[in-house]
Amino acid sequence: MRKLFRRNRVEPAPQIILRPRLVGNGDYRPVLSILILAWPVVLEMALHTFVWIFDTAMVMRLGARETSAVEYGAIIAYSMMHVLGALGIGANALVARYTGAGEMNKAARTGGQALSLGLIITACYLVVGYFVGKPFFNWIIKDAITVELTIDYYYTTLLSGGFMFLPILVANGIIRGTGNTWVPMLIALVANIYNIIGDYILIFGNFGFPAMGVRGAALATGSAQLLGAILSLGYLFWQKGKLPFNLSCMFPLKADEIRQVLRLSLPAGAEELTQSGSRLITSTWLTALGPIAFAANAAAIAAESFSFMPGQAFAISATTLVGQRLGAGYPNQAKVTGYWAVAMGTALMSMIGMIFLFFPYAIMGLFNPPEPEVLRWGVLCLQIAAAEQPFVAVTMAFSGALKGTGDTQGPFQIGLISNLLVRLPLIYAVVYVFELSISYVWWVTALQYAVSSLLLYLRYRRKDWKSLAYRSAPAATVLLNQEAEA
Repeated sequence: MRKLFRRNRVEPAPQIILRPRLVGNGDYRPVLSILILAWPVVLEMALHTFVWIFDTAMVMRLGARETSAVEYGAIIAYSMMHVLGALGIGANALVARYTGAGEMNKAARTGGQALSLGLIITACYLVVGYFVGKPFFNWIIKDAITVELTIDYYYTTLLSGGFMFLPILVANGIIRGTGNTWVPMLIALVANIYNIIGDYILIFGNFGFPAMGVRGAALATGSAQLLGAILSLGYLFWQKGKLPFNLSCMFPLKADEIRQVLRLSLPAGAEELTQSGSRLITSTWLTALGPIAFAANAAAIAAESFSFMPGQAFAISATTLVGQRLGAGYPNQAKVTGYWAVAMGTALMSMIGMIFLFFPYAIMGLFNPPEPEVLRWGVLCLQIAAAEQPFVAVTMAFSGALKGTGDTQGPFQIGLISNLLVRLPLIYAVVYVFELSISYVWWVTALQYAVSSLLLYLRYRRKDWKSLAYRSAPAATVLLNQEAEA
């Protein structure tokens, strides 16, 4: 494994020798490189997904109101953090670009500036989130018991360590940008095992601990995030690898590097804000269908999230590798890498879709909901999810590949279009105009992903790869590498 990484390592082109050294040409194998980066990410996402499912299954045994409270509280607590976590996307893309060019000092400084900005934003978010949470839940949720449970979950999660979610995203983006997907996976393993043990002990009260219900789930989740942040930041500062990271990379803040990070991060954040805002709005609308439909939707989403693991893994791999190949001056390799990531992600997620279609009861049975209607509607939603899997894969992978080129505007614009013109108006019509069942909401989601995947493909296809390479690497290196690729 080490030989593979060493062989594919990109070194900077000499500035004095007449013919710059060709880096990686002939040795670079896109499928193998994607798999090397992707499978630790799949494991990492599997761990996160398993914990989410474990949380949902454990809380669902308490009842539909408790399930709704955890689902809604988590949406509010983490949706904005995911928006702000776009800093991690910007850090990933820039660190990958500098790693590909062999400029590790620049990679470390850029990552450090992104992390500093992330810590400042985290402190502001904690203050704002503390004061607006309770009034918001009282305003948006009509059922008094659900409101009380949601408030309890939200504040316990936030104050026990959930506020450190953003620094984790940024730190992991820096680490992955260097081509290292192992460390984030191992950190997720430790944090999620801790979370599972905390759930088992605190939700129902085991090993002499009190049964805390929803609050126990929140405490386990929040403190697990704090543990993950400590491990991620600890690795960045004490690792002895090729990234020379230290406090001088973080402080003082440097306007040029902050602007560079924000140039990529703001559109990615706007994209996530669009997605999170859309999920929040539709979740609010779905409460009109009642706690049974809402709980069934939450369980089906948790079950479907299994399929998102390969999609996210191939998207992260595409961001890293496309950025690195452009930084090394290989435009054709960068372009082909994106297409391979899409093809591999689509194949794998389509197979998972077949499992959803033919074995939905076996999957939904893991949640063991107390109300039979929750199981029945959850099964139907999961079968519909099978149809959207190829479109989800294409959307995720092309979005990741575009971000590797530095294009974070495209995924944002396309996400905005698909949400404003497809998802929101159609789901509103399903719930309030035609008063249809929860299953129709899932058909709308499938249509949204189909539209997004087509638009992302067209944008990726129109990229001028030679110009992108010239902006990312020395012109002499790009010219010679193009000759070698031809």
